[in-house]
Amino acid sequence: MVKEKTKPEIQNKKGDRHFEDFREPKHIEEGGIIRISGEFLLDHEGEIINLVKHQAELAEQKNPQHKLNSLRKVNGTLVASVSDHNLTLHIGKALVHAYKGEHNYKFLKDEKFVEVDWRRD
Repeated sequence: MVKEKTKPEIQNKKGDRHFEDFREPKHIEEGGIIRISGEFLLDHEGEIINLVKHQAELAEQKNPQHKLNSLRKVNGTLVASVSDHNLTLHIGKALVHAYKGEHNYKFLKDEKFVEVDWRRD
């Protein structure tokens, strides 16, 4: 009696595990950082802080996950940490709309993280 060799069946049913399922899930960085600097900041710090906080409050009313995590002053620069990349962009655009100035947006590749540098002298 000779046993026949059989090939394993390849199943394409929903729920089958594929190679990708065994990889570690990729962590996607979300949120953003806003850096505000320049001589203009010295004279209008209160106004700028109010603008950033107000934009964050409006966004949080629409979606509770969109928050301003922190707002601190580091070496004469205001640094805001934000939980959502869209909110980061929105605050950056609001600064440009309200006060003009130079701005730069930096997007990380394959991430949902934005760095906004805003400056006015």
